[in-house]
Amino acid sequence: MKISQSEMKIMRLIWRSGEPLTASQLMEQLPDEGWKPTTLLTFLSRLEEKGFVTVSKQRRQNTYSPRVTEEQYKAMETREFLEQIHGGSTASLLSALCAAQPLTSEEARELRRWFDQQEGGEL
Repeated sequence: MKISQSEMKIMRLIWRSGEPLTASQLMEQLPDEGWKPTTLLTFLSRLEEKGFVTVSKQRRQNTYSPRVTEEQYKAMETREFLEQIHGGSTASLLSALCAAQPLTSEEARELRRWFDQQEGGEL
């Protein structure tokens, strides 16, 4: 499932926290959003429904923890993007990336090292 931009802002805070957060703690970290507490609770409820967070009762407040790691989410989104936009072709993706912004010498060396490590394995 997809995460909206607003939900992603919340998930990044939860991922980076390393410990469960309350809605109040999240609100403190999102002052520039101008959200009402009910708006944040709606986003948290959606994230729970989508399976991205778990909710636990701690004292008299709900706490929110990641159910999916940031790496798992990135991998899922990347696979979907690769399939939808590039027909599953990694070569097509890399070609498009390099055409949009040529690689620096260092980036090319890093990629060569990575490909050398992957040789014989599935990319």
